[in-house]
Amino acid sequence: MTDLPPAVLLDEMARLKTRTRADRHAYVPPLLLFGVLVLLAPLWSAGGPARFGVGIVWFGTALELYWLVAVVGGFLATACWYLCRGSRHGVRTPIRGYLAIGFVGVVAISFGLPVVESFTYRVQRSPYSQVSFAVPVMVIATVALVGCLWLRSTFESRAARAATTAAAVLAGLIALGALDLRFAPVRPYAPLVTIALGLIGLAWLERSRVLGVISGVFAAAALLANLYNMQNVFFHLGVFARYEGPQTQAFTNTLVPGLVLLAGGAVAWFHERGARA
Repeated sequence: MTDLPPAVLLDEMARLKTRTRADRHAYVPPLLLFGVLVLLAPLWSAGGPARFGVGIVWFGTALELYWLVAVVGGFLATACWYLCRGSRHGVRTPIRGYLAIGFVGVVAISFGLPVVESFTYRVQRSPYSQVSFAVPVMVIATVALVGCLWLRSTFESRAARAATTAAAVLAGLIALGALDLRFAPVRPYAPLVTIALGLIGLAWLERSRVLGVISGVFAAAALLANLYNMQNVFFHLGVFARYEGPQTQAFTNTLVPGLVLLAGGAVAWFHERGARA
């Protein structure tokens, strides 16, 4: 039996709970990694022909290959980091849902962007070329994705969880597909949304408000990069001309999302360091 007063015991238990949660959190390196990968994307945006074709669909532009490597490598590196850190500390966040989001994003990047670029004329004549159609489809699919993930956490049956997982994957593909069809011919930044969805899912799995806020701000920046040409802002500030080539355009559109992740990683590091103190 301990002679400590109940209030002191409660404070100690709260401190241990906070310390355990901080030990489980491991999202600072992924934030910094994805921030660097996003900022490096303009180096591969100079253009060029696709390198190989399957039927009448052409794949393999430099930017497509870079986004594929960046998203696959980023998600796998995050998974390996969580596994290694979990085995070292004895507590680990389950990451299967996070990897499922990465799979959806990889499918969208691998097939969505090449198909859009191979059939640009037909895509521009489809209903998805209209913002009034594409944006509601993306919003509805995203809401359905979040709802499926929430329902999945409430089910105990393996069959029900598998069904909601499949529905979430389908909703994610629809959302990213609508984004590709509407914006990829002009601004191929749908991979930013894939990264944002992965971080939002990771924040849910981590039960981290800090990561949730950072992911929400990054998601807003990712949507802005797809919905608006940020080079116009730099033009009005007198930094660049109206159009200086694809690399400058890519730089201006990925700068804000990349800096959000780097700044978010720094803020998260200071927060987690204080929680462990």
